[in-house]
Amino acid sequence: MDERIEAFMKDVLGLEGENSNAVREGVRRYMAEYEKQVRVAETDAPRKVPAAQRFRELCRNRVIEEIQRRRAISTIGHFQTVLSVIEQPGAFPIER
Repeated sequence: MDERIEAFMKDVLGLEGENSNAVREGVRRYMAEYEKQVRVAETDAPRKVPAAQRFRELCRNRVIEEIQRRRAISTIGHFQTVLSVIEQPGAFPIER
């Protein structure tokens, strides 16, 4: 799963410099894509949704880690926007 988390991070970092609406929409789109991959990869049907939820949690933790590492104010602000989207309740309805 680490490869998917790092791919998600690379994708959302690629949104840096876009307006906040484009960043928010891009984060939603990428999260939905990667969560779908996680659900497809999980062979045990009852574990599909928890696996997707765990992926989102791991991405959230990874974004926080990046915020703490970075020094450039613009990049920190970008990752704070990404984090706000990940933490938004109901932003990613999980398909079953």
